[in-house]
Amino acid sequence: MKKIFALLFSVSLMLGLFTFEDQASASETARDDYTFGIIELKLLAYLGSQGLNNEIGSPEFNNYVMNQLDSDADQVLANRSDYNLICAYLAEYAYRLSVYESDENNFGVPFNMESVNSSTLGEIKNEIQAQESPVLESGSIGTMATGTINLANARAYAERYYSSYNRYYPAYSNDCTNFVSQILLNSGKNMVMSTSTAPLISDNYYWYIRSLPNYAWSRSASWTVVTDLYSHLVRTQSSYSSTSKTNIINNAKSGDVIQFKKAGADRYSHTMWIYEKQSSNLLLSGHTNDYLKRSFNAITSYSTYRIIKM
Repeated sequence: MKKIFALLFSVSLMLGLFTFEDQASASETARDDYTFGIIELKLLAYLGSQGLNNEIGSPEFNNYVMNQLDSDADQVLANRSDYNLICAYLAEYAYRLSVYESDENNFGVPFNMESVNSSTLGEIKNEIQAQESPVLESGSIGTMATGTINLANARAYAERYYSSYNRYYPAYSNDCTNFVSQILLNSGKNMVMSTSTAPLISDNYYWYIRSLPNYAWSRSASWTVVTDLYSHLVRTQSSYSSTSKTNIINNAKSGDVIQFKKAGADRYSHTMWIYEKQSSNLLLSGHTNDYLKRSFNAITSYSTYRIIKM
């Protein structure tokens, strides 16, 4: 009888984990010990309870993730006690979707998060820190002096393509970094090319995209992926991060790159370009949610920001 009672008790604990309105505070388990698989189950259970699409990798799910990251579009989800955990999952999802879509070897292969579901938040936090602290290679790219980009050319490109995408480039579910890379290229930043014809080069020494025969592409991850662009740019450019919008505005200038991270997330998940610095605001250009002059002060869904000075 005791064994039966213990079994029933264990089952009830498991079921309690997956209830979509978690009664236990996320703080009851050390934050960094949560696995992405457990957080994914929480999110999918919530979506199912709301009658929302919970098919990982579907266009509807991808759009839901991007809108939640960018604007906390689902306020019911945003008000949950475990929302910071879910934001960590959403940011990692956006990152891995960007890498997946950038590699044409994945065409026809469904996207999922299985490769990371057994990893803890703490393990991925360490991975991110390693990715964003590259060892600078000797022999190098050459520093691009701050303030030497052609701002007029960059603005003209942003104006032309912020809402009407340039058909000579591929587009992605999370297209923000791809668009900022295009702006930087048109501002005068030189590509750093690889001789490889592989669809995706993960070495962030490189920054490029080029077309291949048969409508294929080769590109560096730094061209399309938020954290990889940062890792490439800081090889030659200085950066500044803060949770204070005032500090960011004071340290930014027109032409800089700006990236965003949500509360609870370890990974930055969005890239925009500073179209214009005003006395107490920044006007930002970007894709995914398409803007030419988005007010920085009006963005309320992120907690940490960093600029890369161009």
